[in-house]
Amino acid sequence: MNWLRLLHYITGCYAVFLTLLLWLPNPTVLLNGWQPSDKTQGYEHLITFTLLGFLVELGRRKKNILFWIFLLVFYTFFTEIIQEILPIREFQWIDIFQDLFGITIGLGLALFCRFAANYIRKFTDKKSRF
Repeated sequence: MNWLRLLHYITGCYAVFLTLLLWLPNPTVLLNGWQPSDKTQGYEHLITFTLLGFLVELGRRKKNILFWIFLLVFYTFFTEIIQEILPIREFQWIDIFQDLFGITIGLGLALFCRFAANYIRKFTDKKSRF
């Protein structure tokens, strides 16, 4: 199994896990009772969607970025709309804004990592020729 396929599996599992966290009445059940610290409380959506955006960007192929951006935005709205239907959860606009901002940060970080890796690879290739 190559690393890209493994990354796709990890991203899929993370998306399922994140969906369960967003839809369960008490998400701490999945986390074995663990709760975020007071410093990060209120930023859970931002942090989790940053990781999702990062994983998606690292695993995508070069020419389909618009498809993945559309899919991530759709996922954001879909999960929040479903929360409106669920009896214990509720729809909140701040969650959508944090999700979208987190996706943007994650995509940007992954693009920066790709750029840095390509730059380092080119630099080391030029250096090894001498």
